Amino acid sequence: MNLTRFAIKSTIVGGIVYYTYAEGLWSKSEETAKLYEKLYVNVAPYVKENVPEEITKEWAQLPSVSHITSFMKTSWNKGVMTSMEFISNIPTHTCNGATNLYETVQKYIQDLNL
Repeated sequence: MNLTRFAIKSTIVGGIVYYTYAEGLWSKSEETAKLYEKLYVNVAPYVKENVPEEITKEWAQLPSVSHITSFMKTSWNKGVMTSMEFISNIPTHTCNGATNLYETVQKYIQDLNL
């Protein structure tokens, strides 16, 4: 039973990954933008037609391709900067961790001696 479930789930995930790769989601950013534009053109009318107006008034419009592209660039840059900041602070994090560990061990040893 578990092997069957695993096989089914693996097939579904593999199919999704293959389809998204074939459509260009995992390739160049231009291909991803084209895929989003294609989805936007095909999905937006159905959202407008099938969702009640009370709900669509609360929702903002689907973002355009240029907004998504700008957001992805900004997010990527923030991620890179945060990663580089963390890497540059590794010595400080290591020192603080070692100091805390030393103090904890010393306290534990003192508690055992009492």
